[in-house]
Amino acid sequence: MRWFLGVVVSALLAMSAEAATVQARLVRASNDSKKADKRLTDIEVKLKETFGYQFYQQLGAQQRPLQAGTKLRLDLGREFVLFVMPRSADKHQRELELEWYSGKTLLVRSVVKIVENGHLFVKGPEVGNDWIVLAVGVRN
Repeated sequence: MRWFLGVVVSALLAMSAEAATVQARLVRASNDSKKADKRLTDIEVKLKETFGYQFYQQLGAQQRPLQAGTKLRLDLGREFVLFVMPRSADKHQRELELEWYSGKTLLVRSVVKIVENGHLFVKGPEVGNDWIVLAVGVRN
């Protein structure tokens, strides 16, 4: 009986792991007020604290459900692509393998832990006086 209960609990945890989604946003960090973007209000304060720029513009975004054992491709536009492979999950965080490309150039390959309903920011290439930033979030 306990064995059966363990299997049921494991199955429920696996289903909840698959119910989570990953969202990636390509962001341009700038001090140009013309680049202010209201779509980023949920993370703007954290972006300002982390990078110090005054304005942020969303260049692209994509959201997909996480599936154990499946490598996801998120096309963020402007030839930026993010590959996400879920590795593990617990109640409070997810471990993901990330590969971020600009065209055929690998920018970042890393295994990261992201708190549920939290965000991870990755500083990318410089564009003039601005920076490209990757914002990755996980939600249930």
